[in-house]
Amino acid sequence: MKSWFLLPFSLLAAVSGGHATHLQLSGRAGPSSAGLQRRSAMTGTIAQLGDSQNIEYLTNVTLNGTPFSIMIDTGSSDLWVSSPVPGAVPQNYQGSVSYASGQAQGDVMSATMEFAGFSIESQFFIEAPTANAAAGAAGLIGLGPSSGSNVRFGGGSAAADPPLDRIFASNNSIPPYIAILLQRSEDPEEPYPGDLSIGEVLTQYQDILNAPRHEVTTVSLSGGQHWQTLLDENGIIGPNGKPISIKTQVTDAQTNNATVVFDTGFTLPQVPSYVAEALYGDIPGSVLTNVSGLGEIWVLPCDQEVNATFLFGGVEFPIHPLDLNFDGFSLEVQGEAYCVGAFQPFSFDIEEDGQVLFDMILGMAFLRNAYMLIDFGDLINAATPTSNTAYIQLLPITNATEAAQDFANVRKSGTGDATGDELASLFHSSSPSTSRSKSKLAPWIIGVIVGGVVLLILLALCVYCCCCRRRTKATAATPGNAWSGYGAQSYRPINEPSPQAAYDMHMAPGATPGYTPAYVPEYKTAWDARY
Repeated sequence: MKSWFLLPFSLLAAVSGGHATHLQLSGRAGPSSAGLQRRSAMTGTIAQLGDSQNIEYLTNVTLNGTPFSIMIDTGSSDLWVSSPVPGAVPQNYQGSVSYASGQAQGDVMSATMEFAGFSIESQFFIEAPTANAAAGAAGLIGLGPSSGSNVRFGGGSAAADPPLDRIFASNNSIPPYIAILLQRSEDPEEPYPGDLSIGEVLTQYQDILNAPRHEVTTVSLSGGQHWQTLLDENGIIGPNGKPISIKTQVTDAQTNNATVVFDTGFTLPQVPSYVAEALYGDIPGSVLTNVSGLGEIWVLPCDQEVNATFLFGGVEFPIHPLDLNFDGFSLEVQGEAYCVGAFQPFSFDIEEDGQVLFDMILGMAFLRNAYMLIDFGDLINAATPTSNTAYIQLLPITNATEAAQDFANVRKSGTGDATGDELASLFHSSSPSTSRSKSKLAPWIIGVIVGGVVLLILLALCVYCCCCRRRTKATAATPGNAWSGYGAQSYRPINEPSPQAAYDMHMAPGATPGYTPAYVPEYKTAWDARY
């Protein structure tokens, strides 16, 4: 949801540049979940975009000659930067844009913007010095429909349009579409590649021009329009190879197909809770729990391969297992790393002004598996509106067989043996009702149980033999009646400290006062005190 307080103002502007262009994206994984790093090679046609820890992708712009490394976001429509721009012209109103995890608020200014080889005079933007910018980012450029622009709403004229609308409205020779490629790096220390192109597509992905056109579904709610379309009916194939039954919650939906929004600003896709459970609920070791900073999410061993396929227009889009089982957060149980299910459970049935607008948000974990083209069509805010309907084209870029091998190579070391109950406790699940473990008992627990039973049997035999000896008053061993038996020396004296392993079974490492043990055996070990 976005909110704003804007006053009308208008200003004439011009855009120079008349050629299609690419923005190459690159970046490095970093320690911050919100970190971003982008570098530019502004040659007139090329800029570069980066990704930090698979969280955000960045590109470079300049405002009045000052460079800014900013995030790209198809889920919003405004440009803002977090530091002053020398020589910028005040527009005498303020803009405020609220995001799911931050806010940008400040004076609306204008400056000459250099972007992807285009020079845009008097481009409106928000100067937001207190904005919650991600680490390494100095702002954000929204690539969404202009109807969602708060700056445009306040400006009251085409002069306040977002940058892409300004470019398309002033350059009839450029097809009014963008194409986005988000990728991962085989080496986490190397830049993550990507590409944002304006008016053209990458040579190796020319087939996208012949892909099915998915009409952008429109909404009547002002400011609620996104780049959204319909998923095929029951269009997700789960890990068991069967379609997941999906029912749309969208208000006045004409079909039962789910409405999905494509948003480069979301690392982790948002899906209905029953979809997330169908993806992760039967994975050994998985558990639904609350993780600080993430909310309710599925957690699972990093070495568990998860498979799923999305369908749009009958075309299959396999999702890479590395995008389904995500290791971008530092989660540990008993010293072993655990990962999160990237497709987060979330409910979109909360109405906004009486309407439910969409069912899912497909972020980077989906978009790294598809090359996406967005044709702005009739959603461009132009003096002479086009009659062409806005549409989205998608091209699958993940080979399921190769992806499975990639996953095996990256996660071949495997992870630990903690059970679902241990995960739920260690990650502080909010309540037993929201912590649903689908895991089975780990092999080491079964071994301990068997060992404990054997020890109890031996103990019983020892007690029985001792009682028999007392009854026969055999209080001292003699050459005639010596018997080594199960003497008391076979057990650890009760005044000796227990082995650390015995404590580990009762309390997880790093437990704090008031901590509830994740697993407490109902039998005693050979090291427990006996009276």
